[in-house]
Amino acid sequence: MRIITLNRQIKKRFIFLFIIFFCFCFSIFLISYTLKDQIAYFVSPTELQKMDLDSNRYLRVGGLVKPKTLKFLNDKWNFEIEDEDGGSIKVEFSKSLPGLVEEDKGIIVEGYMGKNSIFLAEIVLAKHDENYMPQSAIDKMKDEGIWRGD
Repeated sequence: MRIITLNRQIKKRFIFLFIIFFCFCFSIFLISYTLKDQIAYFVSPTELQKMDLDSNRYLRVGGLVKPKTLKFLNDKWNFEIEDEDGGSIKVEFSKSLPGLVEEDKGIIVEGYMGKNSIFLAEIVLAKHDENYMPQSAIDKMKDEGIWRGD
């Protein structure tokens, strides 16, 4: 009799573990399916030039803003991003740029590859170092006499 009850307990545990495993797998599937449009792959301009892309793929491109390319024409910002390998990509952005975007500074753009090899950015992120402080905070510290910067 003891063997039969032990087998029932083991059977119940296996069924319980199987249900938990199935629920876990199903929840991972639902999460990944829901976020499939939000995933952005990070590439450099050199890698982007080598890729065979369709216009539906959402990408994140990072590098430095190429000097003398940051221009505002026809209500759009146009600039080029270059990387350390010498590759560059033209970017078009129709919104206002963050204040930290400057030539020869780090930048990350998210968007889609458009026609004529122009990257259509939807989001622009300016990179800064760990010592960055907003100008308003610097001004406040200068007024209080505790600023020790330049």
